Amino acid sequence: MQVIGIDPGLNYTGWGVISSVGPNISYLGSGVCKTKPKDELSVRLVSILEQLREVLSSFDVQSGAIEKTFVKSDPAGALKLGQARAAAIISLGERNLKVAEYSPNYIKKVVVGRGHATKEDIKRMISIQFPRVELDRADESDAIAIALCHMHSSKMKDSLNRAIERAI
Repeated sequence: MQVIGIDPGLNYTGWGVISSVGPNISYLGSGVCKTKPKDELSVRLVSILEQLREVLSSFDVQSGAIEKTFVKSDPAGALKLGQARAAAIISLGERNLKVAEYSPNYIKKVVVGRGHATKEDIKRMISIQFPRVELDRADESDAIAIALCHMHSSKMKDSLNRAIERAI
């Protein structure tokens, strides 16, 4: 099963694709969709959408996951981030993929073991899981962490469902 994780952002949207065969998880690719801050918002959103379409056409992805957005002290920034998330979700929806959404703390808990882990902690865990992979930006390692979180959560959910069915 191939999974894409997406770390949405208006300037940089990270993506990471991993694959699972049995207990083995493999890195397939990752990168960043970049937009130009001087461009109009509509142009930037279309750019994210088109770049992710290109990424998705390069893989045989069966499932996608994206980070949930939380409003902190900058509602305007959160709104723009939400719009970038929408462009990413549309790219997945166009391929009829189910989209799982995870909170940042849940992703960190699953991947690092602590819900308040730092970006460096995430990058370190990704480098342990995939030692030969060179990552340029935190957006990329975060996206891989989102994909790993989804992979592990999906496997756990499937195991639980099988156990419930056996018990019934």
